[in-house]
Amino acid sequence: MQFSQDTLRLLDQVNTIYPGTVLLRANGDASGVINHDQVSSEVLGSRMAIEVEDTTAPDFTATHELLHMLLALNGYPQLFFQLKVPDDDALTEQMIVMATYLYRPAIHAIIYREQLKHGLLTDAVVSAYVKGVQQELTPETGDNDNDQMALRIMLLLDAKVFLSVVDDTKYQAELAELYPQADASANNIYEAMNIDKITDAFTLHRAVVAAFTTFDTEMSKHGLPLLNAKEFATLTPVLSERQMRLTVNQVFNIKHVELLDEQTMQPAYIGISKQDEQNSFVLSAPEDEQKRVEFFKELYQLSVSELFEQIKQPFTLRS
Repeated sequence: MQFSQDTLRLLDQVNTIYPGTVLLRANGDASGVINHDQVSSEVLGSRMAIEVEDTTAPDFTATHELLHMLLALNGYPQLFFQLKVPDDDALTEQMIVMATYLYRPAIHAIIYREQLKHGLLTDAVVSAYVKGVQQELTPETGDNDNDQMALRIMLLLDAKVFLSVVDDTKYQAELAELYPQADASANNIYEAMNIDKITDAFTLHRAVVAAFTTFDTEMSKHGLPLLNAKEFATLTPVLSERQMRLTVNQVFNIKHVELLDEQTMQPAYIGISKQDEQNSFVLSAPEDEQKRVEFFKELYQLSVSELFEQIKQPFTLRS
């Protein structure tokens, strides 16, 4: 399977900044359907192998994965999962998947626009993408059809981003007819995210937080459990140089959560941004009460820069 010169140039661009070598290959049949599970990656020492496993649109799928890598390597906010639900690995995994699904549309706004510039969002690709959405979802049957509601909302949210980039109205109307309630909820999240304004790390961060917040609002409307991804998922903080010099207590509140630190399996504390109440880092504190009081007293007086250096917390400087 041969990739286009555009795809190979993007691969070279990734390899100039990746700390190792990225390899790209493709195999498998063409299903006629596109979804985001058609690519896998494997790290072998200093090498990362990216494999496109469906040849319906190999250049679309390969560049999509490479652009994800390029944005991450250039400091765009990423999701980290450092918390777990006590004694419930299945629920923890479900929350990870859902938070990831809500993060994707924000970063896809940048990726789809870049793919459009390079002629990769052809009519055939758009059709295969929509088929992929419809393959995952069953049509709504009535007011109490909530079995797939969360999945419908998340997939339709990404579809709205994709179809807005290609300026399509036909498929948008088709999806709205099949999934009217979920489409309305997805549209509310889409509008809250201000997709057209996502141009850099800061606006991406803001859009992801809006998706987390509005998703829970929509889940509540449907009488479904809230995800609370603003607390559960750690999102790379995007801070100014001034904020990095401020003390921790000027920028963050520390909150104890009913979750465990995934590394230590101890009760977890999270750093909540005072600006948007998003989980920005996770801490474990001493179990002894007196030591814990001293721990937080000292922590609050550190500069944000000093704390992040101590806990090896990734962050992005706002340009």
